[in-house]
Amino acid sequence: MSPKSKNAEIERQLEVIRSGVEELIPEDELIRKLERSIASRKPLRIKQGFDPTAPDIHLGHTIGLRKLRQFQELGHQVVLIVGSYTALVGDPSGRSETRPNLTEDAVLQNAQTYMDQFFKVVDKDRTEVRWNGEWFKTMSFVDVLRLTSRFTVALMQAYDSVVIRADVEIGATEQKFNLLTGRDIQAAYDVEPQVILTLPVLEGTDGVRRMSKSLGNYIGIAEPPKEIYGKVMSLPDKLIERYFRLVTDATSAECDEVARSLRQAGTNPMTWKKALAHRIVRMYHEQAAADFAQSEFEKQFSRRELPSDLPTVEVDAGAFRARDLMMRAFPNTYTGSSAGNLFKQGAVYVNGERLTDVAREIRVGRGSGDQVEVIIKVGRKMLDRSAPLIYRIMLVLVGKNTALPAG
Repeated sequence: MSPKSKNAEIERQLEVIRSGVEELIPEDELIRKLERSIASRKPLRIKQGFDPTAPDIHLGHTIGLRKLRQFQELGHQVVLIVGSYTALVGDPSGRSETRPNLTEDAVLQNAQTYMDQFFKVVDKDRTEVRWNGEWFKTMSFVDVLRLTSRFTVALMQAYDSVVIRADVEIGATEQKFNLLTGRDIQAAYDVEPQVILTLPVLEGTDGVRRMSKSLGNYIGIAEPPKEIYGKVMSLPDKLIERYFRLVTDATSAECDEVARSLRQAGTNPMTWKKALAHRIVRMYHEQAAADFAQSEFEKQFSRRELPSDLPTVEVDAGAFRARDLMMRAFPNTYTGSSAGNLFKQGAVYVNGERLTDVAREIRVGRGSGDQVEVIIKVGRKMLDRSAPLIYRIMLVLVGKNTALPAG
């Protein structure tokens, strides 16, 4: 390859690598690594680690995974580190909800589910998966985990980079300290320091806190299409452009068009939010699933029809207070006080009628004046008041073996 074409190739790769990145530290070292890679035809080793603190990969994770896919398409080797040992270290300070203390069995169960989900984004054939228990277990490190400070995680992740000889490591902006520590530890072990790329942190469905499985504000890429679509539709309007840029395969030009349109007076953000939801479902569940999820959403919220796969629960015949029937319909979902609050907010509908009286009597059965089936909808309000209410819907049926009353 001539010097001119080599420089053109480096610029081409840098343009892809820089896209969507918060910081690239240090860029001159990355250029030298790319020059050496091109000259030797030896791909760079690109590392990112994931601690399996819960079983699902969510959209926040896909920001890094999509960057790894870009590196693969540039011809480099991706190394995914499954933090089977770093996940054992919760938050030693006790302040973080997002790093719970887990048993080794729980970590391994979560990690197994990561395998299928990683490869919805990255190319399996061009990915090396390593579990950092490979090296930490031989160091008899488990006993140390329970005694050391919060810096243990940073040091462990840094040593991962030593073992796999990472050229580049990717992580969220909040991981900058850990990533920089990796450079120092590599140097201490006479390994050429890695370049680090930091990526944005994605806000969750509440529109405020970072997306996290532990906080319950996440959108899992393995969730059912209707669930993904509904969660995206519950996002605040202010996040539409950001989600297009960070978690979809939309081009820069398409994202710019979204931004321009949203700034124009008269644009209904709902149109773009539906396009966003459809696109994300299509990325992880194919076109037909995205079309069906959108149709079901519009049937329920735009045309006020019932979904095709309405879930059901059976109850014995009898007279129920409205709150009690609601709690029967959604077992283990609401406490008495939280259910009562939803009635006060006007978020509970029984057969299309909004109820605020928790004691309203509802008779379910096959006798005169009874209802054989009852449709209960419970809405939850989102921070963005322009977004539609997201409902849980249940069809309550009288039990099949309930006999008609005598006489």
